[in-house]
Amino acid sequence: MSGAPVPDRRRDPSRLVVDVLVVLAGAVLLGVVAGLAWPQLVDPVTVTRTGAGLVRDEAALAQQFDADAWYSVLAAAGGLLLGVGMIAWRRADEVATLLAVVAGAFLASWISAELGLALGPDDPSRVLADAAEGATAEAAFVLTTDVVQWVWPLFAVLGALVFLISPLSERSIEEAVRSDGPGGALPQEFHDPADVSGTAEETPPSRP
Repeated sequence: MSGAPVPDRRRDPSRLVVDVLVVLAGAVLLGVVAGLAWPQLVDPVTVTRTGAGLVRDEAALAQQFDADAWYSVLAAAGGLLLGVGMIAWRRADEVATLLAVVAGAFLASWISAELGLALGPDDPSRVLADAAEGATAEAAFVLTTDVVQWVWPLFAVLGALVFLISPLSERSIEEAVRSDGPGGALPQEFHDPADVSGTAEETPPSRP
């Protein structure tokens, strides 16, 4: 009927809970994918056993920052995908979903770092503990600074906010629907054609 309010299913508490769980599950998935990819992309440092102990090659310093760089690249891509994808897909409540995205980004950051380090090379001091001189092994890579772990949440928030203010967001469409009269009436094209004011009188059938 004309003027009937549109039910706002976005405020359904059950939908909000589902959205939060979906966001966290998506964050876990992205964190695992990034953690699996990270060790495959890093160029490991080579350590050699000598009479004086373990010696790193000349390129060790540059390769040490390679781990930070690849982690940051994966975190930026994963954060953007999490922010844009979850905000675009799960919209029960923008604020709650954004908070879930931030929490999920921190979770993904921790998962990707711990998984990547666990799958990377072992500590060369243990690998070469009983090795002869001249033996080599890959050094375990580490994050030289904890700052790179903030890349996940920063890019997740950036992606979410950019989507919310972009023309692709459904928010502008929903506001346009709700602006058609008080109570969020449906747009004119969705009104019942038969429900019009001042119904015309029926025209009697013409006689031959």
